[in-house]
Amino acid sequence: KKMARTELVKGLWEYIKKHDLQNPNDRREILLDGPMKKLFGVDKVTMFSINKYVGAHIHPFKPVDLDSNTSSATPRKRKAAQQAKKGKEGDAKKSRKQGGQAPYRLSDALARVVGKDILPRPQVTQALWAYIRKHNLQNPEDKREILCDELLRKVMGQSKVTMFTMNRLITPHLLEKVDKSEYTHEDIEKSESENESNNNVGDDSESEQSESEEESEGSD
Repeated sequence: KKMARTELVKGLWEYIKKHDLQNPNDRREILLDGPMKKLFGVDKVTMFSINKYVGAHIHPFKPVDLDSNTSSATPRKRKAAQQAKKGKEGDAKKSRKQGGQAPYRLSDALARVVGKDILPRPQVTQALWAYIRKHNLQNPEDKREILCDELLRKVMGQSKVTMFTMNRLITPHLLEKVDKSEYTHEDIEKSESENESNNNVGDDSESEQSESEEESEGSD
């Protein structure tokens, strides 16, 4: 079925209000019922993260990436931030990239897939997508679905997963945080799906987020 993204978001908020799914103690949080849990693969979302879960169900089926934050800035502030970022490329950009999140010691099963014993979570995600692309594991009839081979099945615990459940399933394999001195950053080639995931906070989600905020305020 074809539907404008804004109409889809509006319909979701009508469903949320009809079934009284907003947390009464925090209206920004949505406590999912059975059908929505099955759709998104989680128990709850926020009025901001719901946009990412919606993106996994509409073309081009962007995988859920909860490591990159959805900005709540206005379009004017967003544009100013983007211009400021462009002015700090080069060494500063490389420094930010390498000095990011704390690295984790990985389980043996995950290490066999990504080829490293220690990685920060964003690099784990990138390495997983590199592995998926190398071994052609995306379902050709539904790119949101990953058909696990033997090694990946030992990590995920099942024969197939979706883009938005994969991030949750790797969490138990991040065994412990380690000192950054134990990790040396290396660039990992990103797949197209991973690049789309990192761009999931683009202009198309801006209007969606604004409408989500209006719906949330109207329901108070």
